[in-house]
Amino acid sequence: MKNKGQSETKKRKADKNQVYVLQNRWKIGRRRLVYYGIRKEPFTFRNSVAVSRSAKKKLQKLDGVKTIGEIGLSRGLKRLIGQGIVVPKSEYRADVPNLNEAHFCRNCVANDYLIPGLELDENGLCPMCVKREKLKNLRAIMPAVESVAHNPKGEFDVAVFYTGGKDSSFLLYYLAKMNKCRVLSLTWETEYMSESARKSIENAKKALPEVTFLVQKIDKEIMARIYRKHFELAGNTCMCPAPAYVLFYPVLVEKRVPYLVLGNEPAQMHNLLFNNISPVFAFRPKWQAAGRFFFNLARILSLKKPLKGGQMQMYFTVRGLAEGVPWGKSNEGNYQNEQVRNVHAALSCAPELMKPLRASLKKSDRRALMPQFVHIDFNDVADGYRWKEIKALLKEKIGWVDSAEENKSLHTSCKIEKCKEYTQFMRFRRMESRTIPFSAVELALAVGDGNVPREEALREIERTTGFFGCPAEYAEMLKPLCSKEEGKGTEDGK
Repeated sequence: MKNKGQSETKKRKADKNQVYVLQNRWKIGRRRLVYYGIRKEPFTFRNSVAVSRSAKKKLQKLDGVKTIGEIGLSRGLKRLIGQGIVVPKSEYRADVPNLNEAHFCRNCVANDYLIPGLELDENGLCPMCVKREKLKNLRAIMPAVESVAHNPKGEFDVAVFYTGGKDSSFLLYYLAKMNKCRVLSLTWETEYMSESARKSIENAKKALPEVTFLVQKIDKEIMARIYRKHFELAGNTCMCPAPAYVLFYPVLVEKRVPYLVLGNEPAQMHNLLFNNISPVFAFRPKWQAAGRFFFNLARILSLKKPLKGGQMQMYFTVRGLAEGVPWGKSNEGNYQNEQVRNVHAALSCAPELMKPLRASLKKSDRRALMPQFVHIDFNDVADGYRWKEIKALLKEKIGWVDSAEENKSLHTSCKIEKCKEYTQFMRFRRMESRTIPFSAVELALAVGDGNVPREEALREIERTTGFFGCPAEYAEMLKPLCSKEEGKGTEDGK
């Protein structure tokens, strides 16, 4: 495994006698060039570049044979050459073929095999590590809290989406035992729930009698329709936790639960930044407050009640699932959310499921009855969210059951997690999707945050992830897509 920094891109002048090409991992879109990777500073969050029609025509002529003089220089092409986006053919960087030949960040486990297009700086550091100090004061997109106040007007103080995994189990324990909250635990029972997660949920019911557990399933035929559409769009059936909102948002509104907290660890939250799903300013409390002020001003003018902190985030989350992402049809900008687009399209295949959600959203919108969507920073409340220590605590206190796979710590509640990793990796590598493999980014961030040692994260990558070939669980993922008549052929991967 190599550990090599890449030199800083310098402004360069075009040599008319050289053959130039578009650098690897850049793709020509309708109006922009899009980068499939993570760029180094100062371009880490600028992975999309506008191009004029004339520059686009020039780019399409870069065939690896003609010199730049034969093609003809334009102002736009000169700019792209100066930025190192268009390079001499000899400087073209092909994707590395395997993990052994990858360039690793010297501090964490980020590398340019699992994250094709990852750029390291001159010190051998990846953008996640370079940005760590600058981003350390960022909070979650949702308002961050350390405790939840007692709700004198209702049955519950807070609700949690509980999967039986490490993170949601810690959240459930923290709120119920350490904060003494009246917790409503909400579980969407999927066909992919791991056995360890099922056992963990049953043990938690015994260990936490003060918690109210609500478990619901979606009809198999309805989920088959949803899964087929999502598989068509995203290449996998991984949609958590979106259907949980569909099932439980009406419950939260009906029971007037004031807060909903997700069990996300810090690495999962910051993945939104490096996956270009959310801009940095959305994580800054003052920008969140300003956004809520102007949003509430518009609500007041339309005779709606203003929203509290966290209610605006809940509103946009549920509206995105119910109605889709309303702004912009292009997926070429610096920020994209193809996950929400894909999930909305898939859920729309089940109108009987979506109708109650839309009705509940409409009812809760005008009177501001939706719960506040808040975040608890595990690093803060656990004095550093070290995975080994958290697992030991949960096993002792609530009978949590670890994954059967040794060394696995990320996403332990799902038995087809490898399929998501495999399909995200393959689609991103082929530049068919802008989603950077979540696990590759999250493991790198977790190492940098001190939640897991580098050696353990490397073992997890090599032994328990789906990055190295189609996983055996792939057939399991395909089962819900098939009717009984089709089942055998699809299970065999035919």
